[in-house]
Amino acid sequence: MCGKVTWVAGNQMPSPDRPPRVPKGIQREVLIYELTNLKQVTQANGFYSNIQSKLITSVLSDKNGDFCLELPEGKYSIMVREESKGLWANIFDGEENIFPFEVKEEKNEPINFVINYQAAY
Repeated sequence: MCGKVTWVAGNQMPSPDRPPRVPKGIQREVLIYELTNLKQVTQANGFYSNIQSKLITSVLSDKNGDFCLELPEGKYSIMVREESKGLWANIFDGEENIFPFEVKEEKNEPINFVINYQAAY
């Protein structure tokens, strides 16, 4: 499974005076947990701690935000570590699972992980 971590900050409102900003690849620790529900974490200011599910693996994305890792088939949650703030993710399914994704034997789509807690839309 591969993916990319990007950083978006500042005013993202569309404007005829300037082109849209392109998200910038960024280096972060990427953490893969068993599928994790919001009820299994402590939440403060949009960041997570005290994760009550099993950490499967972690990897550091490169300076362009790219990462790859091997995972067995299954359902997982992905988060990134924001130093001194905790873990962060911003996608949920209808059952409040945090950034869920599934690894299948056949081809898997790359994960696009956008860190945008400092962006305004």
